Amino acid sequence: MTPEQKAAVDAMNSYGSQRKAAESLGISRGALRSRIEGAKKYQDADPAVKGAMSEVGMQDAGVLHSGWIKTDGASLYFQMPKGEGSVDDTAERIKEALEGVKPIPAISAPENTDDDLLTLLPIPDAHLGMYAWGEETDEDYDSNIARDRILNGIAQCLASTPNAGEAVIVAMGDLLHANDQTNQTPQSKHQLDVDTRHFRNMDIAISTLAASVEAALGKYQKVSVVVQPGNHDQSAYMGVLFALSERYRENPRVSVQRKPGEFFVRQFGKCLIASHHGDKAKAERLVMYLADRWAEVWGKTKYRFLFTGHKHHHQSQDIGGVLWEQLRAITAKDAYATAHAYSARAEMQAITYHRDRGEISRVKVAL
Repeated sequence: MTPEQKAAVDAMNSYGSQRKAAESLGISRGALRSRIEGAKKYQDADPAVKGAMSEVGMQDAGVLHSGWIKTDGASLYFQMPKGEGSVDDTAERIKEALEGVKPIPAISAPENTDDDLLTLLPIPDAHLGMYAWGEETDEDYDSNIARDRILNGIAQCLASTPNAGEAVIVAMGDLLHANDQTNQTPQSKHQLDVDTRHFRNMDIAISTLAASVEAALGKYQKVSVVVQPGNHDQSAYMGVLFALSERYRENPRVSVQRKPGEFFVRQFGKCLIASHHGDKAKAERLVMYLADRWAEVWGKTKYRFLFTGHKHHHQSQDIGGVLWEQLRAITAKDAYATAHAYSARAEMQAITYHRDRGEISRVKVAL
């Protein structure tokens, strides 16, 4: 590798932060990442490729794409591996990009809240950024309509729920319809009908959840925020998550869950409350995983609840001591759903739990 690439790797190992490493070398973070990627390309190369580079005095593997290695007995064609950023790399870039964001001022706490109560405000399958045309589907749907649905639903839920000591807002995956500007699902590469650019949809998603949090701060003593990945926004959800984390980093009344993983699990007194997008496994397997992975919480609780989304229609079942519910989506039906005669209605809920008695009230808002 080149001396510049080696210096970039050494700086990253020393400082552990791309921002600090780049500052120590007097270069931009983009230049630092480029040098580290070039160094990694060399480190991962086949020994024969390294030997051939050494023979011709070539140092920078970053510019090497493919070629021939010729010996007396054979001629071998090689192609360098493509460098693709991991999910962890994406998360690191998002976090560093948001460093220094000015947090909002403190919001006055309400009086007379009940610490024995917790209200769950799930936001399943909002699909912000989806476009649906009224003559193809039951109704129009775009980014602005999606934002208004969430905010109106939150407002109605807040008006109808008791003054709990805490609210937990859970964006249960597919908050965003598209993961990036390609406008395709990440795994299956299905083409998506998208309203406007990904940049704007990300901005709307962040501002919508922020408005929801700040509305809840006027009602509840504490607000916890969870943003989970879905099959449509496998990495885009991190932008929303870290933006909210920076926005509320100095507000002791707001906590943003920043643990990696796709599960949310919370013990509240004798209640176990969990959620998952629902795209990776069936409900029975998710329940068994809960019992195994969170065995201590399972053993301390009497009332257990698991929420999933993904399929956009309601379904519920008692499974091995857990009430599993598949929640209706926030989003309207798109052309695909209409063509396949899906008839589920859009809905938002607020569910209130007592720490010793389990669920005590529920509000449903038709959207």
